[in-house]
Amino acid sequence: MSITAAEIEKVILMEDDFGHEMRVGSILKPENIKYPQHLFFRSRFSNPSHGETYTDPVTGKARQYDFRTQISHGQYRERNISLAIECKNLNPELPLVICGRERTEKESYHLCISTDGEKSQLMKVRGANSLYKPGTFVGKSILRLRSKDKKLCSEGDSEIYDRYSQALASSRDLILAAFQKRAEPSYSFILPLVVVPDDSLWIAEYDDNGKPNEPKKINCCDYFVAYKTNVGIAFVLTHVRFVTMTGLSDLLATFANSDFHVWDEIFSRAAIVIAPDPT
Repeated sequence: MSITAAEIEKVILMEDDFGHEMRVGSILKPENIKYPQHLFFRSRFSNPSHGETYTDPVTGKARQYDFRTQISHGQYRERNISLAIECKNLNPELPLVICGRERTEKESYHLCISTDGEKSQLMKVRGANSLYKPGTFVGKSILRLRSKDKKLCSEGDSEIYDRYSQALASSRDLILAAFQKRAEPSYSFILPLVVVPDDSLWIAEYDDNGKPNEPKKINCCDYFVAYKTNVGIAFVLTHVRFVTMTGLSDLLATFANSDFHVWDEIFSRAAIVIAPDPT
């Protein structure tokens, strides 16, 4: 039975992680960001770093991250969003399904870091002021679908867990860098991301009785992790964001719009300085 180049190409597009990683890297290039035309002050995108080595804070072993990049904006007090990005290529015919429910008030918060020439402070934004609103969908479990006897079933989430846990581990260096004192005042926020192909991300939302609503295909979904890492104090990354390729482009376009409310949402004036243990 002969194999054609077209058949091989189809498998590569759906299964090869490196090719998917390269396509994600193209989206992250500053010259490919979709800027609004009307803005006077634009966000600034750094060139992404790709495939460099870091030390895993849990295992102590050397690992490679996929991408790290930073977006900055601000005239008087600079605001920085740092992304720790991992890539996972999936076959859209065997998609990732994130199951969850409405986010509770307790889960609705994020942390950012304020620094100036003399001190660094950990800031907490809560509730309706947070990027993660109460009452909106939040992921609580992950299913990776597979085909068995021509039927779809779940094979667990070990591969996906490895991807998002690596995004969380990679975030630690970005947190440490954000705490470094600078001559100029600044705010920093760290967002771990996992990028999957278009059409391969679905959500299923449960009601209060445990009945799932009809699953739907999406481009962006936040998954609650409450991941603690010790950087001298206990820092918590509350969520990992899963995005498709389209979702990544849309997210970067949102950050490119420096007038958009997401900047004021992340670095909210309602943020409070918290004690060393943020929980």
